[in-house]
Amino acid sequence: MRSKTSKAWLAKLLAGAGGLLAATISLGYSLYERRQADVVPQVEAGTPVEAGRWKVAVTGSTVGKAMPNGARISSGKKAIVVSMMLENISAQSSNLYGGLIKPANLHDVQKPQYYLTRDQAILWDLQPRMPEAVTAVWEVPENVALPDVLTLQVESEFFKPRDNLYSAPGWFPAGTIVEIALPLDDETSEGKP
Repeated sequence: MRSKTSKAWLAKLLAGAGGLLAATISLGYSLYERRQADVVPQVEAGTPVEAGRWKVAVTGSTVGKAMPNGARISSGKKAIVVSMMLENISAQSSNLYGGLIKPANLHDVQKPQYYLTRDQAILWDLQPRMPEAVTAVWEVPENVALPDVLTLQVESEFFKPRDNLYSAPGWFPAGTIVEIALPLDDETSEGKP
């Protein structure tokens, strides 16, 4: 009788220990995955990045004296100009590229204005499968101290054939997929502020 009781007690003890071990491993794996998800991959300048609807290769950045089309910069501002190749890889023309890249180490900046490099015109709709050399321009206050290295985040989108609200197709934000670090050349003065 004692043997059966001790075997049952041992079985319950082993089952409890196994359950505790499984829960600990599951928690550890979840924490590891969460930590890994927060790490944003870094890519070199010029590397093509597929970001859902867009394919972008950022090539350089400068602090400019004027807008790419020759227009004056707003009074009390300076322009951060980022050069890139941009391609719409969806099936329709689109002008929803404004949030594609954003500076990670500059705060309180609006979406940039995009210009075509070939004729310095403002970029409106980008046609499908026609890569364009473009520049993105942010105007920032003149007294803002700019970093020596500009860190840009590329924001991705994903296509959903039927969304949850209207059962209609659409592109939806997927978050930051890569970061690109670029030296920020200052053309406006001999040195940085």
